[in-house]
Amino acid sequence: MAFCKNCGVDLEDNMNFCPLCGDSVDEKVNGIKPIEQIQNSSRENLLSDYENLTQKQRRKLFWELSGIILGSGIIVTLIMDLIINKHITWSKYTVTICLVLFVNTTIISFWRQRILLLFAGSFVSTSILLVLLDMFTLNIGWGVKLGIPFLFSFYFFALILTLLLKSSKQRGFNILAFFFIAVGGITICIDGIISFYNKNTFYLHWSLIVIVCLIPISSILFFIHYRLKKGINLKRFFHI
Repeated sequence: MAFCKNCGVDLEDNMNFCPLCGDSVDEKVNGIKPIEQIQNSSRENLLSDYENLTQKQRRKLFWELSGIILGSGIIVTLIMDLIINKHITWSKYTVTICLVLFVNTTIISFWRQRILLLFAGSFVSTSILLVLLDMFTLNIGWGVKLGIPFLFSFYFFALILTLLLKSSKQRGFNILAFFFIAVGGITICIDGIISFYNKNTFYLHWSLIVIVCLIPISSILFFIHYRLKKGINLKRFFHI
């Protein structure tokens, strides 16, 4: 008995082509089915099919898989919660988080090239998550008074950093400098938000120390980058 090398289907002696995949009889294997070869061939076919997909098709596939995984998580947690507690209790946290993750996955999958819409949509959906979690914990208030301001500062500086990197023609040490500046801005916001939350006044303390450390580092990185009049490939510079 002969078997097709590509798909493993049984082949008659008088067959010139595999009835399943169409491969030539010259590629058949006699004796025991080459299971490892079949698995490797199937794996290579899957990789080949994925590589042939366009970027839009890959993003859609990622979105569909994410929806299936998150949807399954929602259904499983709801069923478990209902079976154990007879009504919805802890599962509302999992369901809410999964829904927000799906919204963010959708935004990333379809608005990837629209930077402003991507950041705005992700910020709004994550802010809604914080508000809902705040409500689930008997409206303590941390989600609105601390969570959303922290989130806004992070998204704001991340957006600025992304726009700077996209508009930068030469990329080297200036990328690290921009990153350190963004980190410094976020620390100032966090320090100020915490002080306003606790004392109702905007007061900076530990963030000033961080800024004092980051400004010289960023200045040196900018100097190295622009003094050399060209971007430096970090991997080549550090021999990574």
